[in-house]
Amino acid sequence: MSQSKPAVIYLDDEEINLLLFKEMFKKDFEVFTTTYPEEALEYLKSHNVEYVFTDQRMPIMSGVEFLREMEGMKITTSPKKVMISGYAAEGEVSEAIATNLIDRFVDKPWTYQGLKEVISTI
Repeated sequence: MSQSKPAVIYLDDEEINLLLFKEMFKKDFEVFTTTYPEEALEYLKSHNVEYVFTDQRMPIMSGVEFLREMEGMKITTSPKKVMISGYAAEGEVSEAIATNLIDRFVDKPWTYQGLKEVISTI
């Protein structure tokens, strides 16, 4: 009897980050990666997602804007939201942390062990 793995979304405009994440976490999660916020939002509509990882600085919309869009959706689960960015002190990110839009913030560059620790504590 096989157990299904928890679903995770990782949204980032840098393909290398998506490839690394998918490779490192493929044994732990059902990983969906994309560079397009619209694809991530569509995935959320049809999958029970446990964690959403998003970069902050992206060309189409910021990570905070993406998470606000996600909050406005009617989805059955409440995934944990993790912002991954090299820009920690931006006002938009600070406000998102203060208002609990983001569950955790992780500095780039991230490591497998670092993200595993974050996942285990949220």
